[in-house]
Amino acid sequence: MQRHETLDLEDFEALLHRAAAMIADRVERIGPRAEGPVVHPATFDELAALIPSDWPEHGAGADAVLDEVAHCIEPYATRIGHPRFLAWITTSPAPAGTLGDIVCTGLNQAPLSFKGGPAATVLEHVVIGWLARLFGLPEAVGGELDGPGGTIVSGGTMANLMGLTVARHAHFPEAAAKGLAGLGRTPVLYVSDQGHMSIERSAVLLGLGADNVRAVPSGADNRMDVAALCAAIAADRLAGLAPFCVVAQAGSVTTGAVDPLPDIADVCAAEGLWFHVDAAYGGAAMLTDEGRALLAGVERADSICVDPHKWFFIPLECGVTLFRSKAQQIATFRARASYLGEENPHDLKNTTFILSRANRALKVWFAFRTYGRDRLRRIVARNMELARQFRDLCAASPEWRVLAPVQLSIACARYVPQGDGWSEEQVDRLQVRLLERLEASGEGFLTPAMVRGRAGVRLCVANHRTSGADIRLLFDLMTSLGRELAAQEPQGPKAPQTPQV
Repeated sequence: MQRHETLDLEDFEALLHRAAAMIADRVERIGPRAEGPVVHPATFDELAALIPSDWPEHGAGADAVLDEVAHCIEPYATRIGHPRFLAWITTSPAPAGTLGDIVCTGLNQAPLSFKGGPAATVLEHVVIGWLARLFGLPEAVGGELDGPGGTIVSGGTMANLMGLTVARHAHFPEAAAKGLAGLGRTPVLYVSDQGHMSIERSAVLLGLGADNVRAVPSGADNRMDVAALCAAIAADRLAGLAPFCVVAQAGSVTTGAVDPLPDIADVCAAEGLWFHVDAAYGGAAMLTDEGRALLAGVERADSICVDPHKWFFIPLECGVTLFRSKAQQIATFRARASYLGEENPHDLKNTTFILSRANRALKVWFAFRTYGRDRLRRIVARNMELARQFRDLCAASPEWRVLAPVQLSIACARYVPQGDGWSEEQVDRLQVRLLERLEASGEGFLTPAMVRGRAGVRLCVANHRTSGADIRLLFDLMTSLGRELAAQEPQGPKAPQTPQV
């Protein structure tokens, strides 16, 4: 009789304990002990030679593969949770979110339909409700479809695409059958010149075309110029085009700027345009009094993008699109197929074009229930204060120039060597070399930034482990590295030999 093969593991519980111990040890080493470089210097070729790449005919066994993970993968994984990982807005994941993600993977629900994940479906409705209330979207006054809607996706890029998809359907419903070529008019959308690359990508995917995305100029504060927005809309209408959507930034990716949301909301209301707010990064500021004042007007949006895996400290991947009208969302994405069975009004397949999807709501629910709003609020407020600390250190130093106002928790500054004769281009190159040296030191990881045409360093504090001591360490180290590099610059003047800070 032929043996019935399965993929079950006899020692599964012991293997789970071993994997959990590996994760717990890693969290300890990027937390209080903060051991090892923030970014490992290994090259792609070195890792490709190290990581086993053969697909064996007969398996090696899970214990052996865990050994390979421990020796060939974990040591080379970027320490994103390190207190001095202050680069991208992929933040330090909270351990409670990790626990929720482990449970999510183990339960392996398929919440495209209620029957594929009953509890998972309810969890998504709960999490969407929490966030909709946080942003001040109006509650339902009649049936469920009268209120706000939303969906949980992979991240900000997909969340922005979702918002713009519903915006296109709301303004051009005939495009679903005829395509954009059958409209007889050209849709146009508007976004600040500080907007995220996903906006133009979304326009391309939706068939709008990159040429029909208007980059509205921003002012010296890196916020959208509303007068320029109005002029662009008027010019496009005069040219026979069809403006339909404005995307406002609530925390731009380079400087953390928040566009003048109430003014943009007024323009959208007067012009009959869809108002989408990209709060992928800045949305968590809504937890604080200061943040709610900065983001005033976001409650008037037709759709909002926010990423729990950014400043809410949820592990990757987790993005959310909120909609003022659930009815408009469902009208865009309603899915019908006989194999999906009888329709349930709560089926998540009707909220997005994605069918196969993880129960991402579980890790958000788990983390938010574990920590509560007050604890998250205090950490977000501290992150904002730490960005101001870095700005103040730079402002007080003759060797640094602050490049942009600090609105949320991003600070941009430029190291400028003392002495005459430095060209702007030389100083631009110095910023890149300074960040390369910082990364090579293993002590921290920041990113470069171009602000108003000048290069600088960008520090994004969206990390629950970062302290004031970390900010001071980075400032002192970068100042020291800047002096060393300036002294080595063959084309520029020699920097004065001042004592290290």
